[in-house]
Amino acid sequence: MLVLQAVPAPGRDAYRLLRARIREASTWEWSNKAKTRLRHVQRPKGGYIALANADGVLVAHVRPKTPSDLFYLAEKFTGRLVAWFERDLLAINIQFIPEPLPPARKRRRARR
Repeated sequence: MLVLQAVPAPGRDAYRLLRARIREASTWEWSNKAKTRLRHVQRPKGGYIALANADGVLVAHVRPKTPSDLFYLAEKFTGRLVAWFERDLLAINIQFIPEPLPPARKRRRARR
């Protein structure tokens, strides 16, 4: 999994800036009613980006359907952050976090 963090300049809120900007964007749309998941218009089934707020820092978890979607979503999202908020952001951090292993299945005992 890929996690992006957008650190805002002092006095700014990167999460609120992004939510306000997505309303006008033609290439991104919300994929849920709570408006916490972004989906790219050109790949509607390519996964989504889960957004969260951490005291003004934008935290984005990229959740792709396939490995190629990971690159696509990360590239498009990072590019938009730079293009839209160059003066409002101090840093964009990218973290590679291993996917958690699925829980082991419990075996049923055979009936006799």
